[in-house]
Amino acid sequence: MVARRLWIALQQVIRSVLIILFPLAFITLFAWATAGSTYGTTSDPMRAAVWLWLGSHLTPFNITSNEVSGYLSYLPLGAVVLPWLTMRLGYKRVLLEVENKKISRAYFFIAYLLIYLLLTLISSNAQVSTDLFRGLVILFILLLTATSDLKFENSIKLPIHIFLIMLGIAGILFSISLILNFSTVKNLTIVLNPGILGGVLLLLLQLLYLPNIMFTTLSYILGSGFSLGKATEISPFVFNLREIPAIPVLAGLPSDKNLWFLLPTLMVAIYSWINLSLIFKLNIDAKSKRQLTLRFFVLSIAGVMMISFITSGSLISSNMSPVGVNPLRIAAVVTAHLLLVLMLMKLWPMVFRKKVGKGRLAV
Repeated sequence: MVARRLWIALQQVIRSVLIILFPLAFITLFAWATAGSTYGTTSDPMRAAVWLWLGSHLTPFNITSNEVSGYLSYLPLGAVVLPWLTMRLGYKRVLLEVENKKISRAYFFIAYLLIYLLLTLISSNAQVSTDLFRGLVILFILLLTATSDLKFENSIKLPIHIFLIMLGIAGILFSISLILNFSTVKNLTIVLNPGILGGVLLLLLQLLYLPNIMFTTLSYILGSGFSLGKATEISPFVFNLREIPAIPVLAGLPSDKNLWFLLPTLMVAIYSWINLSLIFKLNIDAKSKRQLTLRFFVLSIAGVMMISFITSGSLISSNMSPVGVNPLRIAAVVTAHLLLVLMLMKLWPMVFRKKVGKGRLAV
């Protein structure tokens, strides 16, 4: 019985992996063939396909070679969508056959972990190896969310929806900046001269990095800013930027300090006020309200820290590390806004009542 269930889960995991791995293998083989390289064998593009598959799971890499050495952990968050969907579909097929949620989930976890470790072992060589500790943590989070029912309470749904709206506003602002600097985008594309296939892959890569860029933009307009390499800091208060990669989408970066960009930081205050108002209006006892408030604080602060950790990292060379949002800094900004709004909501009614009481005494 155990062997049968494991085999069912293993079949579905292999199917989930191959759905992504086969197209990646075709792309890497085609790119290798058209590049006209006189070095290497066909195993090189196949290994590269596995690296891309691992990268889509946000698995970091340690890279050591004669040309460049470093740590690659700044990976596109948009690439996670496809493996997450294949995980979810594979798990549902296992559930249909096993007909037990806990057992299906456990065997799917084990099977996926075995395949993941096998591909990691096969693809590793003297030049490239994976950071298994961080990779396994992220893989566990992906499997946990992909195999869950994803039914949120109303107290959790609302903060998520408002956060997505804030992320959308950040995306609109970045898009406007990109349009205003379209000539720079064009010049960077011409300088790169990627060709037809390279241009398509470059466009796809930039699209996959859009979630990272949107969150980075949100951090910028909230005042916490972000980094784009060693000894760099970009925020409405500070502009300290050195060299940047020749990537067209980076043309949307600010060119100097912009204090007026701090106006959108009010979004966090509005976010806090809406959620806390709904909690305070609930017809429950004071202890339950305190617990909901505490949970709202923890989810909000831990959420932005986790997202900033996943969407940030290192781009191989020491000059391009760190890249992205500092988890502690953005958590401090969000915490300050939450506490300020909470204090105002608690103190304002007390001050208002005192004023009303004095007015009546005067009359």
